[in-house]
Amino acid sequence: MSARSGAGGRLSAAVTVGLVLAAAGALNAAAASSRPGLDQAPLSGVWPATSPAPFVRTLLLGEALSPTTAVRVSQSSWWGGPVVTSTGETVTIYVSDRFPQDESARLSWANFFAWLYHESELSRVMIYQAPLDEVRQICGPEAAGCYSPSRQILVFPGDVGAGADADIGAHEYGHHVAANRRNDPWDASDWGPKRWATAVGVCSRVAAGTAYPGDEGDHYTLNTGEAFAEAYRFLNIQRGGTWANFPLLVDPSFMPTADSIAAALSDVQQPWTAPVSASWDGRFAPPVVNLKAAVGPGTTISLKTATGAPVRALAPGTYAITVRDLSAKDNFHLTGSAGVNRTTSIAARGRVLWRLALKAGTYRFRSDAHPQLKGSFTVTDAASQAANLPPQEKSITTLLDGTFLAAAGGTANATLELINPASGQDLVGATAGSMSFSICGQRSVLLRVAATRPGTFHVAVSTP
Repeated sequence: MSARSGAGGRLSAAVTVGLVLAAAGALNAAAASSRPGLDQAPLSGVWPATSPAPFVRTLLLGEALSPTTAVRVSQSSWWGGPVVTSTGETVTIYVSDRFPQDESARLSWANFFAWLYHESELSRVMIYQAPLDEVRQICGPEAAGCYSPSRQILVFPGDVGAGADADIGAHEYGHHVAANRRNDPWDASDWGPKRWATAVGVCSRVAAGTAYPGDEGDHYTLNTGEAFAEAYRFLNIQRGGTWANFPLLVDPSFMPTADSIAAALSDVQQPWTAPVSASWDGRFAPPVVNLKAAVGPGTTISLKTATGAPVRALAPGTYAITVRDLSAKDNFHLTGSAGVNRTTSIAARGRVLWRLALKAGTYRFRSDAHPQLKGSFTVTDAASQAANLPPQEKSITTLLDGTFLAAAGGTANATLELINPASGQDLVGATAGSMSFSICGQRSVLLRVAATRPGTFHVAVSTP
């Protein structure tokens, strides 16, 4: 159970149990037995084997924890504090005064938490161990343990039986892991950390109404924060030791798999910290346009497009002009803006290719032998260039769910478009400047850049 603090430090009025024991009589009988002593971390497998699992189930009951868990903890009486574990790490663990002051048992539980998969978040947790009835006074009347992310306080029992106490402690520590991880733009405490949430498809399930992050009420078993805590518990059970092996305490659709367990371990050991930034630079240049020039046979001269239309107006750009000189009495002579002056021989026949960069201005072509054979065209910025600038595309892998960002700059006045490569449909339509899109189960996207004029572009990309 993850206890959430709201405004003024008070816990939500709709907080539900995380690990609960339904058969109160049977559980209380177990609790009445002497507290088991522990000498080593669970890796040694020395715990007594208790099995309250048949009495375990989740209850969809709201528990109003008011005042806050932290205040209730402070109202109890504890002994202990920081202790150095066998790994050399410091764990802060307090034990209820209702238990004997057994330092070896306290150290064993500190070693247990240091044995669980963890990183630096271990040093930030305040662990409190109490008899089950006192745990319920702190956490709620049906709760077997709880965790407050705002205070990073973990409460778990010490008299249910070492295996059961360990299951409960591991589950609650899973909440502590999540509280110290990120899953932007979502809250990791509610949604689970980034990689696990992606592996189980939390974002897609929320959209489909089959997951309810942070819901400690009617949809408790579909609460993804609780589901991650369970995945973390299962992850540690796989390492060995003696556990109560509680059944899955959330909806069976969250049953841990090899992939989700691996993702949970990755979230613990290699926490996701920030999006990945990348850039894409390029240039838009109008394509080379083919033109056909001819002189002869007879008294003819022409300049046409590749489709055979007479050239009247062109946009600035690069042109490949194929000149077919079929006359021994005329030539093809082209002059115009920016010093263009190209000609064929009057007497010779043949074919020649000119590659010319035409700028704005007026251009004329003629026969030097017969000036009446002539023509002209203009090059102007008014002629549309957009159709002559094919868009450029880049495939981008999106391994994790989260926010995709892209921003365009440069001289080409570029626009951005985000496309689903599988369907070809727009995820984000053509947008000038910047765009944002929530990646939700989309493992790759196609980023398209279009321009209205020649020039450079620079696209900054951020992926989860």
